[in-house]
Amino acid sequence: MQPLTALYYAGLKALGWTAAVRRVRRGGLILCYHNVVAAPRVPLVGDPAVHMSLVRFREQMEWLSTHYEVVPLGEMVDRVAASHSLRRVASITFDDAYAGTLANALPVLRRLALPATVFVVTEAAEHRQPFWWDHPSVQRAGKLRRRERWLGPLQGDHNAILTELAIDDHAPLPLDFLPASWETLAAAARSGVTLGVHSGTHRSLPRLTDSELEAELVASHAAIALHTGTPPAFFAYPYGLWDPRVRDAVQAAGYRAACTLDDGLVDAGVDPWALPRVNMPASISFAAFQAWSAGLSLRRLLPR
Repeated sequence: MQPLTALYYAGLKALGWTAAVRRVRRGGLILCYHNVVAAPRVPLVGDPAVHMSLVRFREQMEWLSTHYEVVPLGEMVDRVAASHSLRRVASITFDDAYAGTLANALPVLRRLALPATVFVVTEAAEHRQPFWWDHPSVQRAGKLRRRERWLGPLQGDHNAILTELAIDDHAPLPLDFLPASWETLAAAARSGVTLGVHSGTHRSLPRLTDSELEAELVASHAAIALHTGTPPAFFAYPYGLWDPRVRDAVQAAGYRAACTLDDGLVDAGVDPWALPRVNMPASISFAAFQAWSAGLSLRRLLPR
């Protein structure tokens, strides 16, 4: 996080604005994380926005446990359906099902008795190769400059992106930066973690044909049920990309609800298949984390 931005959020906290807004906001909070790693990020290893240090994550969870009622995602959805109060209610989710999440984040959550949902990319759990965005060569290529092409014409497809960049698919990354195995995911499910679906291949769903989209939604659901014994009820859109056709396909596939990366709190009357989440970048300051949790984010105030 940039120093001036961090200073802005520190100022909000010092003036009491963050706490005041948190007390009056009626919306619920769904947090989105990706990975938690035990050591500081190795230079040029992994997408810097994705891999949060264990120390930073632990600090956030300890604060969350004392300031919010943290409930399973299913209970959050039930409260939305019943028009129950969502004030200072939170749910915790993780996209991509990294090995680091299972190894480092879950012990923190268990100690604090906080429930969580982990969204699984089923082909990643099967092959356990690094995600394309974590390859050092992708980082050096300037990911932000090329994102529009990678998620557009190339459909966010792992193989297509690495082929275009002439990158070897077998980058040597630390274990925490790889997808978790089916064995690890099944053990997490047995311990009480909710598993959800993050598609089969992590492609950009609005770019797919109807038949490709159905396969991404149905085959991945069946794979998680087969390998973990847990039929998943929730879906998270890869890259946060969705449109009405994709949303309707997710509902038709039998999912109870779906999570976006549309920034914001969960207000009464929200569409269960388009739940907003607050996506926490790995470098976020503690004051900014508190402000974003209350719905105070510069991302919502500045034009895009």
